[in-house]
Amino acid sequence: MSVPGAPTAKEKKYDRQLRLWGAGGQQALETAHILLINATAAGTETLKNLVLPGVGQFTIVDHAVVTDEDLGTNFFLDDSCIGLSRAQKTCELLCELNPDVKGNFINDNIENIIKSTPEKLKEYTIVLATGDITTSTLLDLDKILYPLDIPFFHLRCVGFSFTCRVAVSEHAIVETHPASTIDLRLLNPFPELLALAEEKASTMDDKDKMSTHDHGHIPYVLILLRVLEDWKSSHDGKVPSNYSEKNEFKSLLRSKMWNADEENFEEAIAAVLPYFNPPSIPSATKAVFEDEKCKSLTSSSTNFWIIARAVKDFAEGKNGGLLPLPGALPDMKAESKDYIQLQNVYKSKARADLAEVVTIVKSLLKELGKKEDAIREEEVETFCKHAGYIKLIRGRSLKDEYESSPNAKKISNEISDPASLVHYYLGLRAYEAFISDKSNSKRVAPGVEDSTVESDSEKLNKHVVELLDKLSITHSSDLLEATSKAIGEIVRVGGGELHNISSLAGGIVSQEIIKVITKQYITMNNTIVFDGITSRTEVFEL
Repeated sequence: MSVPGAPTAKEKKYDRQLRLWGAGGQQALETAHILLINATAAGTETLKNLVLPGVGQFTIVDHAVVTDEDLGTNFFLDDSCIGLSRAQKTCELLCELNPDVKGNFINDNIENIIKSTPEKLKEYTIVLATGDITTSTLLDLDKILYPLDIPFFHLRCVGFSFTCRVAVSEHAIVETHPASTIDLRLLNPFPELLALAEEKASTMDDKDKMSTHDHGHIPYVLILLRVLEDWKSSHDGKVPSNYSEKNEFKSLLRSKMWNADEENFEEAIAAVLPYFNPPSIPSATKAVFEDEKCKSLTSSSTNFWIIARAVKDFAEGKNGGLLPLPGALPDMKAESKDYIQLQNVYKSKARADLAEVVTIVKSLLKELGKKEDAIREEEVETFCKHAGYIKLIRGRSLKDEYESSPNAKKISNEISDPASLVHYYLGLRAYEAFISDKSNSKRVAPGVEDSTVESDSEKLNKHVVELLDKLSITHSSDLLEATSKAIGEIVRVGGGELHNISSLAGGIVSQEIIKVITKQYITMNNTIVFDGITSRTEVFEL
């Protein structure tokens, strides 16, 4: 028999991740459909880390059969799989990890799907390409997925190094999970908060009207508001605005203490620097408000932009540039009843602000010809609580990276640093060019044969020079020495994957995929490069 209020079996199973991204994030994960192109070791490890937390379903596209080489790198395959479909066997074994997840496989190569049924790619939430895919195929996928705003991850894992690139046109994050969302409104108190401060702290200087116990349990927010009134009365109504004045205000607070161990006054003193700052809309939030998509809504505008516009209108209306109050309150030394009373004042204000934003949202929806309940109040509430911490990532397509030069300056700046991982980026781009060469119809990796290691390395170096020339980046043999070393490490493994590196890549990439699916936490933008020899990671916006 189930106990009322007890966790469900699902809540117990996914307890740890529910603490990370909540029920909303879990719901987004459970409705997602991942497409994996090629069941490589890195691709399989990535899927494993999505199957375990309960992704809705996945599909593997791979025309290869399992070989001895697969057994050496992919722990999900064994001797019994030799000669069988790699897509099918990988799918079956992954599904054993979590019966909640549905697995699918297609015994075909992605090129045939692009040519015959490209519309099927619209069915997927995320597309992850791994293995030796040619540049032309990557660009064909990018051409389909980028306009649809379907995030496209490309993971290439070779030997001790890997690189992963995500191409997505727009990614809006509301729940960025900052360290704190607390806004005490000390410099812009609302009437109910001022009234409570007057009620609870007006007699804090009078020992005849307040006991020592009560004095030591006044919530520090109310102490700050009360002493701030005293300060303003002797400073032409102005609040402490610089470091010197804030230190002077701290001294004033300390003078109000009745004994040296009043913890609530120490909390008030500690709160002066972090909370005595003029209210302002953060630059990231302001950038969203100033975006054309926020200013000019259309019937195709997403919920994010409609709510953003409503919050913008809220702040620019009678609220004096203030965002909706989050309503969170930090812990503090106080009697429980006083803390709860103070907490309720903040919560009531947050609810009132939310109600105002919801009214604006409904009005906007009506103007756009949509139903007034098209956006749930819970979604508006989440936005209001995090309005000061939202982030919008505008990505670049693979076409932009490969066929133009937005990354030229970044590469040019990095290439002179022999320790920069941009040299591995260039080396793996050259590896891709080698695989994509029309004369290499079998997609043989560089360095597969010991006798060709030197000549293949030379070919990769030439591909790097061609790439830099295309980007109009000045280079010399000295500058490319570090790139040549990276190419040497890449070629000597003959295109092989090392399981420990693939496992690490799978952990990192799956984490980024989950961020994109749940629209929580700040994801990478847009390329991550890892060097296992020095155990270093760098992120580049290319």
